[in-house]
Amino acid sequence: MDQFNSAWKYTFSNWKYFIMLALPVIAIESLTAFLIIPLAEISQPEDFIEFFENNSLVISMVALIGVILQISFLGGIWVSYLSIDKGKEITPINALQAGLTKFFPLFGAYILIAIVSFFGYILLILPGIYLTARFSLFAAQIMYENKGVFESISSSWEMTDEYGSKLFGFTLVFVVLMISSSLILSSILPAGIVQTSILAINEYLFVIPLGYIYFTLYKSLKER
Repeated sequence: MDQFNSAWKYTFSNWKYFIMLALPVIAIESLTAFLIIPLAEISQPEDFIEFFENNSLVISMVALIGVILQISFLGGIWVSYLSIDKGKEITPINALQAGLTKFFPLFGAYILIAIVSFFGYILLILPGIYLTARFSLFAAQIMYENKGVFESISSSWEMTDEYGSKLFGFTLVFVVLMISSSLILSSILPAGIVQTSILAINEYLFVIPLGYIYFTLYKSLKER
């Protein structure tokens, strides 16, 4: 419970910084979601084909930029945790740039973990959440220790061995809170750019404190 409360306190204490850090990702995710809103009203296969034929270039470009920003954020958030923890100043732009410099190992590890976790989510969801928790330190291995794709994944698995159940509990709580709040917001907000933007903000409202819990575990293990 102390870690849960501390994570929220930390997030709100640095909310201005994290808003600026996540803003590019929130913007591109909102735009992506907004672009595909019309798909909800399409029921015929030929209409799907026509939609993508007419919008494939724009959607592809936005999706590509989105991937780059998301991976940059993934690395940048870990750089930010460490910088704030050490009392060192780093701008959100510089943090994102730091994440971008490790784009390929971060992207490779992220894709592999996403594939493995996907099969876990198929198995009644909970195994997927457990796998997500066990692989949660892979970005730290890449950003802090300059490890490669496979080494970062295996190192995360080894480091979290004794804390799997605890990390699973934290991750499950945050996933439930995020999904529940998203469903509520979706039901009360009309479809459109406002809804997609608020849903994106809501996502990172939970991602940041959960990531901080992972960071504190990594820090405690390295200080032993």
